[in-house]
Amino acid sequence: MYSIARFIVGFIFLLIAALLDIKTRRVPDELWIAMSFIAIVILMVQLILDQAPIRYFLIFIPVVFFLVEAFVDRPMIYDESGLNPSILLWFFVPIIPMAYLMSTSFSDPDIWPLVAIPVMMLVTFILYYFYVLHGGADAKAVLALAILLPYYPYLKGITDHGADQQIVTAMQPLFPFAFVILLNSSLIALVLPVAYLFINLKNGNIGFPQMFFGYKTDIASAKKSFVWPMEYLEDGKRKIRLRPMDEGENIYDSLPSDEMIWVTPKIPFIVLMFMGFILSFLIGNPIMHML
Repeated sequence: MYSIARFIVGFIFLLIAALLDIKTRRVPDELWIAMSFIAIVILMVQLILDQAPIRYFLIFIPVVFFLVEAFVDRPMIYDESGLNPSILLWFFVPIIPMAYLMSTSFSDPDIWPLVAIPVMMLVTFILYYFYVLHGGADAKAVLALAILLPYYPYLKGITDHGADQQIVTAMQPLFPFAFVILLNSSLIALVLPVAYLFINLKNGNIGFPQMFFGYKTDIASAKKSFVWPMEYLEDGKRKIRLRPMDEGENIYDSLPSDEMIWVTPKIPFIVLMFMGFILSFLIGNPIMHML
């Protein structure tokens, strides 16, 4: 029942986000806030119906803390006026309940999937700050998924986690399902170079290595599309740069307007995450398959 509810919620919200990302490359915060709120309600109902110990509900304190950090602007902990004591105390909000839970429930295996929620949320912040997750919407989607899926889902006849249920239970806190979705989304991304290769071979556009990272189009079409130019002029010579460039308009203006150029699409990762979400429900954790 919980797995079905979580799949429906994740499917609907990620589908809406993917469509918005394709059309506008913008996903409003309200979408992720609503998804996170529903995810909290589902988890709270599950804990109540399963008659979980009262201390389990302390996990919502760090969860809400990280959501506030993601969606609400607050003063800096340190600025030109010095250290801000109130903001410093604010960071003890998640630490205290987490420390209490870990000290009183360390030997309780049921608490660890819950503890993994704020841990995964913290990892998401780190991935975002180090540009592993490039977009704010991508990071907020992972935050919402971390709350929505604290446990590996089970749908009879559909989900296949590639391992005995006891192993699945043990893997939950080590590899939270939100991380599994990220992993499967990245695996899907590996298909893109193969797709570009076939498209370019079909169109007779040969160029190494750019034929694995994009395709050729005219400048007028490129300006209207969500793409980065891979070609640019330097000292009068045309060169290839595979890494995305933000100065697209200047690059376009420097190239002959009547020629085809190599471009690489701005692939919205939310789309890959939507596909990874579905794939994760079907195959589970690929690491367990490998093992």
